[in-house]
Amino acid sequence: MIRWIGFLIFGLASVSHAGGSIQLKPHVVLFVSDDMGWNEVGYHGSTIATPHIDQLAREGVQLDRFYVHPVCSPTRTALMTGRIPARMGIFSVIGRAGGVPKEERFLPELFRQAGYQTAMSGKWHLGFAEAAYRPNARGFNQFFGFYGGGINYYSSTNTRRLGWFRNGRPVNVEGYSTDLLADEAISRIQKRDKNKPLLLYVPFNAPHPPAEAPEALVHKYRRLGYTGRRLGHAGAIEAMDAAIGRILVVLKKEGMERNTLVMFFCDNGSGISRRSPQYEPGQLRLRGGKGTLQEGGIRVPAVIRWPGVLQPNTTSRQLMGAQDLLPTLAAAAGFEPVDTRPLDGVNCWPAILKQKRMQRPPLIVGGEGGGFAVLQGNWKLIWDQHGLNLYDIEQDPIEAKDLSTDHPLTAAELADVLRPVREKIKQ
Repeated sequence: MIRWIGFLIFGLASVSHAGGSIQLKPHVVLFVSDDMGWNEVGYHGSTIATPHIDQLAREGVQLDRFYVHPVCSPTRTALMTGRIPARMGIFSVIGRAGGVPKEERFLPELFRQAGYQTAMSGKWHLGFAEAAYRPNARGFNQFFGFYGGGINYYSSTNTRRLGWFRNGRPVNVEGYSTDLLADEAISRIQKRDKNKPLLLYVPFNAPHPPAEAPEALVHKYRRLGYTGRRLGHAGAIEAMDAAIGRILVVLKKEGMERNTLVMFFCDNGSGISRRSPQYEPGQLRLRGGKGTLQEGGIRVPAVIRWPGVLQPNTTSRQLMGAQDLLPTLAAAAGFEPVDTRPLDGVNCWPAILKQKRMQRPPLIVGGEGGGFAVLQGNWKLIWDQHGLNLYDIEQDPIEAKDLSTDHPLTAAELADVLRPVREKIKQ
């Protein structure tokens, strides 16, 4: 009798919100691009072809106010820990000797604890000096990729002689890096334990320098008027989009599509747009790029899709950041993170699911050189070496007018939010 009651409970829990059958815990697939800005996806009006990312946007929810940190290691730290990287002394890229403190609990550890199998194919950049800093020690059952900040697209080593690894062992590989990462992701999907949900993390190196692309794509973008570094950059983005498309096809073939939450976002803004912006007509002209606290450096394209659960072709204006993903994805997967350090991230799943904005604590973004930004509602305060600058992002997304003298009380209140974090840096 007890056994039949158990089957009944499981069956009820497996019914989808929209009538389809969805397992108790969804598969979760996270795609992350590297150095790709707001203006570099098709659904934001770019001439760079991103049909598969655009497909995710049509079939899912666009996160219109999704913020990351100005460079890659801090964003990846926030994603993995649910905490502000500055609390761990991480303000810039993590080099050979560094790593995220070992006492921090990582997202894949928590998902494993909740019954998931976990796999990663891609760029780590969260420390590798000791085995304890590497992916397999931080919760990934399977890892293929590279540990550092970048790798050559067509060779097996980067400039520091550190190449590709599989589960802690160096491997020789041949081929185009984006395709290699997609091949591994597909293999992990096909070889998964079908009795467990899968967490698959695919952080591409594209279009991070030295951005290289297949020759056909280079020719295509040259014909479109792209020159210099933008040639390889644009081609690398389209090649990555094609790789994402291949993975999405396999999810469908494996019968996983309706049971899978897929998310795509970028780790920081584009380094290209910061130096030589080439905006297309109709695009939102965000200021700045990689390494800056302006919108072009920290506000990035982000989409999330879960067929039958999330309303397709919709846009969420919920303020959200990289550190919110750990509690948000855990909530979507039906579990509560336990035994973590105090989280800065907020569970935004109810806002995404119900298409309503929710009240939340201020969102803090840390910059290189000790600068920070804090966002609350329509306000954004930047506090860096130039002083305080206040913007109404809803009315002025291009940050054209500093309102700190017009609204001194708001500027002071937001500065008070940042003060404890800044003081911690000085200690």
